[in-house]
Amino acid sequence: MEMKLSIKAFNRLTINEQYDLVFTQGEFVNFFIKDKTRFALYSIFNFFVEIEYQVSSNTITNLISFEDGVLLDRYWIITDLTK
Repeated sequence: MEMKLSIKAFNRLTINEQYDLVFTQGEFVNFFIKDKTRFALYSIFNFFVEIEYQVSSNTITNLISFEDGVLLDRYWIITDLTK
């Protein structure tokens, strides 16, 4: 039986439980790099999770869950398909 969580239930989990779910059940969507920080977007259940990774220190520094909005918008790259 597949587990389903709401974003509210996900946010109530410990940070270690959140990371475990994202990395074992989440689907990688896209990433971008800004300065020395890598931002990776995962889709899990019916929402998204952004993982912030500091390249210089080789550490994960933040996790944010969200359903839509500005955080999601920055992952979509407009491509000219007419070329």
